[in-house]
Parts: sequence; structure tokens; C-alpha cells
Amino acid sequence: MPRIPKTELAPENGCIIDMKWKVGPLSYHASAAGKVEAPMVTEHIRLPELVLYDHAGFAGAYARTNLSFHYIGDYWNDRISCLIVVSGVWRFYRDDYYKGPYWDLGPGYYESFFAEKGPDDVVSSFQCIALT
Repeated sequence: MPRIPKTELAPENGCIIDMKWKVGPLSYHASAAGKVEAPMVTEHIRLPELVLYDHAGFAGAYARTNLSFHYIGDYWNDRISCLIVVSGVWRFYRDDYYKGPYWDLGPGYYESFFAEKGPDDVVSSFQCIALT
């Protein structure tokens, strides 16, 4: 079995994915088995997405995701220095399970974004709170 890189946002690396998230008409489904008929969505929906970096200036290791995490794993915990919010409004928490002080960020490039919004390298969990 191939080894997963330590920078991957995966349960194998200690990450805890939020299995109950729901933003607008989007929600997480662990399996397609047993799904009921859902009404057809006719509006344009863009999945929330962000890219995390472990060094300021969009340098170092990075991870791309569109999932919310109760805990971002041992590698990323207290390590995010900058990020790109591709779409969605994301809330970043100091502590795991969405606890402690938080910072809300919408689409944009945030180079060393915690310098003005709060301390650097302190995020332990994050969730998408709105679609854009």
C-alpha cells in the first residue's frame, strides 16, 4: 500500500473530517448507498475551496481541500502561515473542534494573513461557513 505524504489532509495523518457539514445546498456524504432522490439544483454552485501553505509567501508544503476539518492533523496543526481562499467563506479556529478565537476569510490571497488578523501558525480546525 502506498504511503501517504505527511502533508496530505487525510485521516491517516490524524485529520478529523467534519462528516456533518452543510453549506447552502451542499453537504458531505460518506457514501452514495441509500441516497434518496434529491431535487435538481438549477442555480450555479461553486464548491468551496482553499489552499493552505506552511510558510509565508505561499512557500513550503501545501494542501488543497474543499472539506471542513474538526482537526487538521499533526502536520498542519498550528502550522498554516498563509493561504488562498479560492471560493467560499472559511472560518479558521485556534483550537480543534471549532473552538477558541476564530477568523473569517473570503476569496483572496492571504500572504502571512495572520499578521493582521491574529497570531501566525495557530489554526487547529476550519470550516466553510458560506458559498461565494
